[in-house]
Amino acid sequence: MRTLRFAFGSAVVVAVAASAAPPASAQNPAPDSYLNIGTYTIGIPVGDTHRFINAPVGWFGVAWEGQWPFRSPHLSKGLSFTLQDFANAKGGTTNFPSGAVTGHQTSEILMMSLLGNVRWYPGEHWGRGLYVGLGAGGEFDTQYYNIAATQQLSRYGVHVAVAPDVGYITQVIGLDMVVNARFLAPNSAGSYLGGGPRSFQYVALSFGIAER
Repeated sequence: MRTLRFAFGSAVVVAVAASAAPPASAQNPAPDSYLNIGTYTIGIPVGDTHRFINAPVGWFGVAWEGQWPFRSPHLSKGLSFTLQDFANAKGGTTNFPSGAVTGHQTSEILMMSLLGNVRWYPGEHWGRGLYVGLGAGGEFDTQYYNIAATQQLSRYGVHVAVAPDVGYITQVIGLDMVVNARFLAPNSAGSYLGGGPRSFQYVALSFGIAER
């Protein structure tokens, strides 16, 4: 089930990236008029995310991003869509305020975000070299807790999120390679397992390719 959920989300990201790419007749427009970026993402859980998952890393993440010039040769504006999955499996007994659970248990959080962002490039012009930025938008989180193969509990919530980031774009063997580090911080909202609102935060480390 987890694989199917993530595969569906990944297909959405690929479809968005493909639809955002310029058509064949418009390929190679004026230099640096647009960037289409696809990345693979590793997530490091923080705060409520780490407390629920109790795993050091989430290995399943993808993202698409589009950037355009904005007001100055050193600024860009854009949109990003991210999908990140965290999961952890364990056995034994887990104690809750209302009782205890014994057996195989799986905890999972699937996070989807759509953010607008602005970035500043201190180099000669936007789209190359080091950049720092800030994104803001919405995040939809789904929380799952599976007990053996017979019982699944789930909750979801909608959040407002901010995401400061830093990255670097450089050419390697004719390809524009992208490295990015982003901290996603949604507000505390929803009614999740365990009771009350949560803010599922994480650090995203992304590696990908930019198309001009």
